[in-house]
Amino acid sequence: MEIDYIALFVADVERSLIFYRDVLGFSFEKPAKPDGAEGYSGKLKIGIYDRSWLPKLFGDRGKQTISGNPFLLSITVEDLNLVYQQIRDRQDKIVVNVISPPALMPWGQIILFISDPDGNMLEIVQKPKR
Repeated sequence: MEIDYIALFVADVERSLIFYRDVLGFSFEKPAKPDGAEGYSGKLKIGIYDRSWLPKLFGDRGKQTISGNPFLLSITVEDLNLVYQQIRDRQDKIVVNVISPPALMPWGQIILFISDPDGNMLEIVQKPKR
């Protein structure tokens, strides 16, 4: 079993598309439309969709906001310092909330914690050297 798809339901598709494409480097195959976009990070497919789809998909349960649910997306990168610098360089164009700069965790990983424009938590992890 493997996870091959993640859907994020967001307040502003275009703003989130810019974040995931221009800040994190995901590639999107489907152009952004008012209702969403789909792309890839490696083999993982990511969908970014307008929150208005939630009630259409899930009925009354979809009326609850996703932002209230705990969520963490973990992304592994080759060069964490480069990614952190790119985020800092783009702060004038895209607001990225840096929760904590790259730091060595007690379990041995170096991790940068940020949040996307909708407040979803992301951890950017330095790929271990082998």
